[in-house]
Amino acid sequence: MTIEVQVIDTVLALCAGMFFLWAVPSYALRHEGPGRIPPLPRGRVPIRGFALVDLLGISLFFGFYAGTWWLSSRGEETGELGEMEGLSVGLLFGLFLQGLQILLVVALLFRRVNLVEAFGLRWQRTWWQVVFAPGVVLVMWAFMVFLDGTGYNEWISSFVEGDGEQETVKLLGKSWDPLVLGLVAVVACVGAPLAEEVVFRGYIYAAVKRFTNIPFAVIFSGLLFGAVHGNLLALLPLTILGIVLALAYEYTGSLWAPIAIHFCFNAATVVIQFILKFNPELLEELEKNAGLVLLW
Repeated sequence: MTIEVQVIDTVLALCAGMFFLWAVPSYALRHEGPGRIPPLPRGRVPIRGFALVDLLGISLFFGFYAGTWWLSSRGEETGELGEMEGLSVGLLFGLFLQGLQILLVVALLFRRVNLVEAFGLRWQRTWWQVVFAPGVVLVMWAFMVFLDGTGYNEWISSFVEGDGEQETVKLLGKSWDPLVLGLVAVVACVGAPLAEEVVFRGYIYAAVKRFTNIPFAVIFSGLLFGAVHGNLLALLPLTILGIVLALAYEYTGSLWAPIAIHFCFNAATVVIQFILKFNPELLEELEKNAGLVLLW
């Protein structure tokens, strides 16, 4: 078992312990019972309608992500050629899973929560809340450049087998199939921002906030978001990004804000990957100045 697997396993176990072994029992001891009505945490993200049944929902998503990581980190290697041949199918399946996760959130909250109001999706009221997304992305890039400048990336890379890149990024660099390139753009720039924000911020963050408080929910959702991507080099940046996305959701009360940030981050990164693909001489210069990570 590699150090990368051990660290990701530890973070997932930490998330499980934080919520299921500490937060939920604490909530039950303080608030469950006759006349012990729990107060709803304050903030702009509404949680009215979330209930004990959402413990099951959180468990389902946690089990899905933890199980997916366990299988991928301990599965047999299929070989590069097989991966290349099945890449378009894998991307389509990934897009299908992203849509399925959104539908699961809708089903879990059906008739209990008005999703338009709960997620702050009325565009006429919230359009202005997405205009700061490019600025947030620039700050995240600055943070990643800072990490690279301190030697953090080089230090973490010493614990990672290979180059630390995600498999899809590796295959993207070798594939010239227009279908594959188009699917990568759709999955990263459309599927991931929508599905991951609905799941992690719209559902998991709000549900965890219902049973704990804003700081706990922000940290928990950020840690889980970083861990489920299964990349040690990206763990810290993605955890910080997850925290920023939760704070953006709480500050604005609209899911459009984290969706916009996520979209801008992924879209800019995909564009850079495409530029490097068609201009490989720029790769060495970019590696000296920034470490960018695709989020999906």
